[in-house]
Amino acid sequence: MSEESKDKLQLKAGQSVLCRVDAPEPGGYAATILNFELGAFLPSREELNIGQTVPATFVCMTKDRALMTFAYMIGTTERVQFGLPSEEETAFAVWADSYPRNFRLRRAVDIIMPSLTGKLNHAVKCGDYDIRQLLTDIEASELTGCIKAESSELLSRSAALLYKGRVVGCIYGRKPQPQMQVLEQSLKAMLQDLMHKSTEMHVYELPEEVVISMSALFLGIPLGESDQEKAPPSSYIKSLLDSLQTKRETACVMVSSQDRPSRCLGFLHEGHSYGSYSIVEQTFDSTSIQPLVSLVEDSVDAQINAFLLPKEMTSQSVVYGYSFATFSKN
Repeated sequence: MSEESKDKLQLKAGQSVLCRVDAPEPGGYAATILNFELGAFLPSREELNIGQTVPATFVCMTKDRALMTFAYMIGTTERVQFGLPSEEETAFAVWADSYPRNFRLRRAVDIIMPSLTGKLNHAVKCGDYDIRQLLTDIEASELTGCIKAESSELLSRSAALLYKGRVVGCIYGRKPQPQMQVLEQSLKAMLQDLMHKSTEMHVYELPEEVVISMSALFLGIPLGESDQEKAPPSSYIKSLLDSLQTKRETACVMVSSQDRPSRCLGFLHEGHSYGSYSIVEQTFDSTSIQPLVSLVEDSVDAQINAFLLPKEMTSQSVVYGYSFATFSKN
């Protein structure tokens, strides 16, 4: 499609349209935006009928294809309603507000790995610094990595995953709270703690491919929830990984087991394996994703959860991630 043709579409992030469901795809369906006859990807956790017409919301374009989300999911996006500085930021807000994460995990803050080199960009006590300015500087530097915070006084721990200086994942935990919260609620709580003098903050870098893959846990599409019931876990994990690699997808795969104290993440970026991470042992194997497969094979009750990140999220059509500086000002 030419640039002139794209201009004629005049589709804007957040715009409601009707889509015809054409064929199943991992995480959803191939679809066509009616009136425009434009190909699209429509994520869905529900089973839809081929040929069915459904309301959908436009997110962004990449090449000749549109990324959509369901119209009924857009109900509380004040940021979209009141406008954002650019179409690319609006596209991210539409997507992020459509897919709130609600997974639960013990030791949840540890899901974001420590520094692989042991080196820290910053290690500060928040009372000694202008934290708002420091966060602004971190965003301006486009750091890809992690910010972890801990307060013995507030009994809280938190971690924010950063891609090019913007937050693409966040978890917050506090002892009086029975459950961890994720992403935007966690980010707000984390920022409140960073303004507390007793909070200690560590900042470090992580590999870009690992960060993008891990961000799918927070901003990706759940995969294979029904497929797991059709095959043994050992067969399912192999077919899942083969499919993601063949289709050059970016995804994060989580395996957990109750019969063994193990939880493990596997990272794939554009079809390539970027290793695995044991959450309990806090160790990263950069050479192989095989520990995931081994955990499934050795367990009697392995649970497999996979999350796919649409290619559009890291394209020029989207400013990917929440602005730490904007949150700190608010």
